[in-house]
Amino acid sequence: MSLSQKEKDFTKAMAVKLRMNRDAFVEERRLRKKYGDFRYDIARDCVSQHTKSGTAGPGLTIASVLKDMDAWGF
Repeated sequence: MSLSQKEKDFTKAMAVKLRMNRDAFVEERRLRKKYGDFRYDIARDCVSQHTKSGTAGPGLTIASVLKDMDAWGF
C-alpha cells in the first residue's frame, strides 16, 4: 500500500519533531550536568520571563544565560 503525499509529509514532520525533541533533551541534560540544576533553573526562568514580557533579545537562550552567569562569576 502506498502512502498519500499528505501521509508522507506528516511522517517527515513527525520525524523532524522527534529529532528536535531528542536534541533538546540531550542539550538540557548536557547543560544541567555542566552548570548544575540550580543554575539551569534560574537561566530557564530568566529566559521564560523575558520571552513572556517581550523583552527577550534574538540571542537569548538558556545556554547563553548560563554562559554569561559563568562569566560573571555566578
